Amino acid sequence: MISDVLNRIIRWIPALLSAIIALVSVFPASLERLDEDAASQVSRIAALEQAYANGEIAPVEESAFFDGDLAAELEAGIKFNELSFLGTHNSYQTSAIEETKKLYDSLSALTFGIYKPDAIEFESETLTEQLNCGLRSFEMDIETFERDGEISFTCMHSPYFEMSTSCYDFSLALKEISMWSDNNPNHLPLTIIIEPKKTFLPLENMKFFNIDYALALDETLKANLGEKLFTPADMLGDYESFGEMRAADDWCKVKDMLGKVVVLLHEGKVTEEYIAVDSSVKTQAMFPMLREKDIDRDCASFILSNKPEELLEISEEVIGEKKIMVRTRADKFGQITDERRENAFASGANIISTDYPVRTDSEYDDYIVTFSEKSTVRKNK
Repeated sequence: MISDVLNRIIRWIPALLSAIIALVSVFPASLERLDEDAASQVSRIAALEQAYANGEIAPVEESAFFDGDLAAELEAGIKFNELSFLGTHNSYQTSAIEETKKLYDSLSALTFGIYKPDAIEFESETLTEQLNCGLRSFEMDIETFERDGEISFTCMHSPYFEMSTSCYDFSLALKEISMWSDNNPNHLPLTIIIEPKKTFLPLENMKFFNIDYALALDETLKANLGEKLFTPADMLGDYESFGEMRAADDWCKVKDMLGKVVVLLHEGKVTEEYIAVDSSVKTQAMFPMLREKDIDRDCASFILSNKPEELLEISEEVIGEKKIMVRTRADKFGQITDERRENAFASGANIISTDYPVRTDSEYDDYIVTFSEKSTVRKNK
């Protein structure tokens, strides 16, 4: 017994030293990578803009991603809440730097495998590549910066350790989406879930997200998406509240939302203040997402229910009776089961996020989340 403890201590000491060395090196390396990511995004968006202008990028065939007869469903008047579509989680995240990988390896050794080093291997393709593969929902974590009175937003998972991103400048990310939309004007509506992060130790010029920044985010969305932005007022029409609209079972028809972008504000500390600006939410740019406990509120339109096995128990009430749209998750990177994926499908959730989407380089003998073959959208079942 004593010898086992000594052996663990002997193995633990070099792991601790390795973790300290990795920790010290991660931050400067992350900042350097962030600068590279920012420059890469600028050049990539410029190249895309030129390629679109030159007619070098062909539109996608939207019906190829639909499980069924899309034209017939649109003609029959399928409504937005009658769709289920696949999307990605951490849709901006690129490969981790080597220093971060070494840190995770060291933490795994220190915790005797409790800390999983594979968690840092997650990465997404660019937004354009995801859209071209049929993904119709993104999740974007944002950090808020204010420099010389100018407010901007950066997509990243967390400061210091996980800053790698293909969407450094959120406004440029919106431009990327807008350019793709211009090239595919009859695409099915896109949803963007925006989650303001809860930073405990901010970087220079990084600010804690508050209601003023939420309203600044509204203006950023309006400025960059323009007429493509489908707001709560657009959805509500003459209804005074989502409760009233849902009671009438009158979500907008999908054919009236083609080419549009719906933005959802992830539930968080600012949610109630955002709703309080206008309880009808008609003057806001984003749909505030709520939780299961809020399904009887008049402002409820979208809720988060990330555990599909729990959603299955309430889906008849939430989706069937109350006509609320729901986002759930089919998996978590490094944690996949067929049961969870099938529960997500069976739940009737409208937005199903996955860390294992169809990719431009997909091998179909790998684990990939689709409805059937390569379909990423279907009529809700």
